[in-house]
Amino acid sequence: MKKLFITISTLVSLNLFSQNGIWVTSEDINLVQKTEEFQKAIQSLKTDVVIQKAFPSSRRSDLQMVYEITCSRCTDYDLYSQMNKVPGLRGIEYAPSYETLSTPNDYSLNFSGNWALDLIGAQASWDITTGDANVVLAISDQNFYVNHEELTGKINYYDSTNTATKTHGTAVATIAAGNTNNYSGLSSIGYNSSLSLYRMNYNNILMASYEGAKVINLSWASGCSYNSYAQAAIDEAWNNGTFIIASAGNGTTCGNPDALVYPASYNHVFSVTSVGSQDNIEKIIGNPSTRHQTNSSVDICAPGHNVPLTAAPGWYLYSSGTSFAAPYVTGTVGLMLSANPNLTTQEIDSVLRISATNINSLNPNYVGKIGSGRLNSYEAVRIAHEMNLISQEDGNNGHGNDEGEFDGSNPGQGNPGGNGNHYGWDKNNKELSEENSEKIILDMNGKQVNIDYCPTGFYFVIENGKSNKIYKY
Repeated sequence: MKKLFITISTLVSLNLFSQNGIWVTSEDINLVQKTEEFQKAIQSLKTDVVIQKAFPSSRRSDLQMVYEITCSRCTDYDLYSQMNKVPGLRGIEYAPSYETLSTPNDYSLNFSGNWALDLIGAQASWDITTGDANVVLAISDQNFYVNHEELTGKINYYDSTNTATKTHGTAVATIAAGNTNNYSGLSSIGYNSSLSLYRMNYNNILMASYEGAKVINLSWASGCSYNSYAQAAIDEAWNNGTFIIASAGNGTTCGNPDALVYPASYNHVFSVTSVGSQDNIEKIIGNPSTRHQTNSSVDICAPGHNVPLTAAPGWYLYSSGTSFAAPYVTGTVGLMLSANPNLTTQEIDSVLRISATNINSLNPNYVGKIGSGRLNSYEAVRIAHEMNLISQEDGNNGHGNDEGEFDGSNPGQGNPGGNGNHYGWDKNNKELSEENSEKIILDMNGKQVNIDYCPTGFYFVIENGKSNKIYKY
């Protein structure tokens, strides 16, 4: 098989995202189209327009009233201006323009193992679980070579009418969960996880969510500014139980590496930026202009500088981009769900954060802009596995019933007359106090806390490299 080093695609940066029509809200779009004001607007544009639902997969009544209006021979600025004159249309915003996130490399490397998988502890995580075909990772991207040797037998869903470019999506999907241990190609972090392959837009996020996806990868950008409709779609998918992972941006995206890029910067999206083989944020150490996005929205780092990948059947290469960092996190979440199928979206978020390797000392100029650290797949899978063991031993989904007494009502409510579950919180048990310096107690966001002064809720106790999930009531 060929081993090449080449650019897959280059993202145009700054504000050069071409627009893709507008999104509007209308209670009765058919009635609006019959109005005199609408007809005058169309005449002024001197073109036909196409109107369709922006989120047909949504189950929210407000998003069912959102429409995408496009025109073939007019600018989006003119379309926006004219539609603002039409009664019955409100909440008018520019629609997203979808772009993949990958950048070129300038030099060639030979495949000698897989440094990216080594860095995140992939083989150690596979000692716990090699994944489960019943765990499906959704990939929203341009298109995919479904006949690729790394994808055959892995795909649960694919839209065969998709005619977009296939290289980018193929690279992303195979990093997340390509065929592994098959004497061919590359190993993939998600190992035995399955894949569902969707188009690159917000409606397909909702489609994947309602088709049962517990995690979805978005290695693309839709713009450099906030869009309330897109945020509503993200919120709907999150509330439906889907964990959303996105590429943070490639440094030049939206003009500079400090800029916010969407969808990565929306609420309820886990934003991923890149590191190199030495946990270096800068691709060329000492050159800040070679880093990918570093900003307050970044949640974690993963391998994204010169990573080995495959973009088409028989074509293996090295390339860079946060597009390729994100699926390492997505594949890891697949392993976590294999180890513990009951993980909630908030628990997935928390475990990824608290398990991450702190790389601040190696990247002092970017503290506060690289999230919780570098992805540590082994630690994330280990914690998820231990949480599942705790849940099974506890007999009440990890909520901390007393071992010797009946839990009357609340999760983790230790009966003072009983023994008190050592995985739960007993009013009379001060063993978990921060006064014991050998124990580290973290909240569900991975922040170290003093349990004596914390509100009711779940916490992690880390002791001697092992973690327990507790509930304080």
